[in-house]
Amino acid sequence: MVKIYIDYRERRIKRILEDYPLDIVNLPVGDYLLQFEGYGVLVERKSARDFISSMKNNRLWEQMRRMLAPEVMEIPIKRRALLIHGTFSDLLLLSGFGWNHIMGAFMEIQFKYGIPIFHAEDDESLQEFFRILIKREEEGKNEGEVEKRWMRVLPRRVMSEQEWKIYILSSLPNVGEKLAKNLLRRFGSIEKIAKANIIELKKVEGIGDKKARQIYRIFH
Repeated sequence: MVKIYIDYRERRIKRILEDYPLDIVNLPVGDYLLQFEGYGVLVERKSARDFISSMKNNRLWEQMRRMLAPEVMEIPIKRRALLIHGTFSDLLLLSGFGWNHIMGAFMEIQFKYGIPIFHAEDDESLQEFFRILIKREEEGKNEGEVEKRWMRVLPRRVMSEQEWKIYILSSLPNVGEKLAKNLLRRFGSIEKIAKANIIELKKVEGIGDKKARQIYRIFH
């Protein structure tokens, strides 16, 4: 059973996690400490605005360094995550930063600090992040090697261009072969699928609002 320690500055987010045992504390590092049996998972949540601000004043790098602490509140840290909450699009114009700065920072954090980055666009996706993280930890799914069912094997024969398109599309999360064919039938090419908006995607047979948004996020 998980226990979640929330930094007192994150009180607004408390309601999202009310289904779990919670304790509001003054965390020395990070915003959320998820305690499982024998180890913890440390999560730093940053709004898109705060991420840009912390890049400007260089506070970001000290925070990432402190995230590497081997233990927090005497709990050994097994995994760490940086969670970006919100979107950058409306902020970049006035910030003086561009996507090149954001992507450079992401790569620095992931490649040099070894801290994976997740994106939660809104409170609903934030809630799902924690739900899925807790579920995967409790089931041991964040351990071990890649499951064989995800290791797709290429056909030995040479595939046609259309078959390649179906193969590529069906490899996307929540898009199987049938849906891949429906998408190609509607749009004709992967490029046009990538440019389609949510309303256009919902016109494809087998795609509702939720799946349309998932596909849209993949390409944007």
